[in-house]
Amino acid sequence: MRGRKSTVVATLLTVAVLVAAALLIPYLYRRARSETAAEDASGGGSQEYKPLTHDELLGPPLSFETPAFISIPAVGIEEEVREGSDDEEELYEILALGPIHLPHTGFPGWPGNCVISGHRTTKTRPFNRLDELKPGDAVFIRNPRGVYEYRVTELRYIDPSENVTLYTENPTLTLTTCAPEGDATLRLVVRATLEGFVPVEELEE
Repeated sequence: MRGRKSTVVATLLTVAVLVAAALLIPYLYRRARSETAAEDASGGGSQEYKPLTHDELLGPPLSFETPAFISIPAVGIEEEVREGSDDEEELYEILALGPIHLPHTGFPGWPGNCVISGHRTTKTRPFNRLDELKPGDAVFIRNPRGVYEYRVTELRYIDPSENVTLYTENPTLTLTTCAPEGDATLRLVVRATLEGFVPVEELEE
């Protein structure tokens, strides 16, 4: 009888040890993983942690030869943006259809100066109310990759001979049109800086 009790006690102890081990092993594994990750992140491990590059975040730049649209809610602008041309005659033909992206300027979301021009009083008059914008107003560029949100930083009037296409290190959007209304003696320039980007996958959720 005593031998049978001893066997039962030994069996119970074995089961208890196995249950404890089953519960403890995952905890020890998670703890070891956390300590290893912390050590690596602090430079103590061999693995290097690097932030995603601009290429990995946005993919290669998309030209305006793909479908693209500009939206400025504050002044009711919602227009397709077409790619311009190096040929002056062809450029004005495209401009008659709506806003154009000036060739050789930046791409949405990328470092550089993305310049978009549009008529103010003739043809489709896409930029007729551009002068009503204020610093802080939102400007959205949408293409097959997603939506880029810019915020207006300044409005100014310049001589038509002044270059508005100069490169910028930060992602910049420049909108231009004739000024004053009905005249072409000056240019109205609106500058905006990139505030955010929403990938198309998130827009479709």
